[in-house]
Amino acid sequence: MTRLEEYKHKRKGSLIVVCTLGLAAIFEKRMRPAWMSNLFEGTSMNSGALGFVLKLFSYTVLGLFTAAIMFVIHLFKLIYYQIEISRLTP
Repeated sequence: MTRLEEYKHKRKGSLIVVCTLGLAAIFEKRMRPAWMSNLFEGTSMNSGALGFVLKLFSYTVLGLFTAAIMFVIHLFKLIYYQIEISRLTP
């Protein structure tokens, strides 16, 4: 695989993440532990129905926060890969 093909493949992955507003990246194996942790674990509110609602709230907040960070990272990657592809294309 040449560098041009490698950059095109990476650009396609970054484009998918940018188009889904970062949500595609949070389901990667390395990103899953970042948003699947419970913020309210170990507190007295972590039991019963309230604990379930707080766990869902925790997953939602951390998931959206992680998606926003991944959106910004992949937006910069997309710009970088496009510049490199333009440079390598004759």
